[in-house]
Amino acid sequence: MEIEQKTVFSREQLDAYFASYVGMEGGNPAAAVWFCDSTPHPWVESLVAPLEPRTQPGAWDSAYRERHRESMERWQSHQKIARIMAAARAHTFASPQSECDWKHYFDQHLYAPGGAEFKLSLFPLPAHLIGQTPWSRAFRGQPALVPKQRYLDLCRAGSRFRFIEGIRREWKPKVVVCLGERHFSDFVLAFGIEQARAGDFILQPADLVKTLRVLEHDGTTWIMCPALAGASGLTSDVLLEAMGRYVARWLVPEDFPIRH
Repeated sequence: MEIEQKTVFSREQLDAYFASYVGMEGGNPAAAVWFCDSTPHPWVESLVAPLEPRTQPGAWDSAYRERHRESMERWQSHQKIARIMAAARAHTFASPQSECDWKHYFDQHLYAPGGAEFKLSLFPLPAHLIGQTPWSRAFRGQPALVPKQRYLDLCRAGSRFRFIEGIRREWKPKVVVCLGERHFSDFVLAFGIEQARAGDFILQPADLVKTLRVLEHDGTTWIMCPALAGASGLTSDVLLEAMGRYVARWLVPEDFPIRH
């Protein structure tokens, strides 16, 4: 995390900066499937002056992949999302799924500019900073960010969550997979789905059981699921592939623009 200590950013400057695609992996916002996490990982932005809102989403194009090739093999959460999408694709095309499918998907297709998914984050700054630097130390001298609760409140009540609701309304994805049940209230607030129709789905491959909260509103379905890490998370290959098959219920072959 790079902080330019001599520049103190105002609440208004940060609010305008956060009301953009900053802190989002990106991909294809026109895709049928979105994944929404609470915070970004890994962090590749810098919080330095001048703050310039990211008005266009980024993507994992060939230049990005070349730049991060050495570290990508450690990005386990993104690999799990690739496993979900590879399973969804195999189910959509009614084709057998091999073990190499998700690896190929991760290496070639995940978050591609014209691909099948888009990745965003509720909050723009990472929960865990580089080197495990404490939040208060990393942002010392930035009164709009310290204490951390002040930053969270800025995103919730300011323009960040309104931006998220706006791009969802603009692009209307078929499915939004929300990662991390403990952030349920923030997902609901950010997407403006307090009045959405809600129900439960039991994900039960083999002997593992996970209850997913499912909400429907304005042509989009939100699936609130466990995080991709932790003892109670979606961590097994069996669960991830079952999740992919469930997501495929909303998909058709045309939702996978890149076939190979």
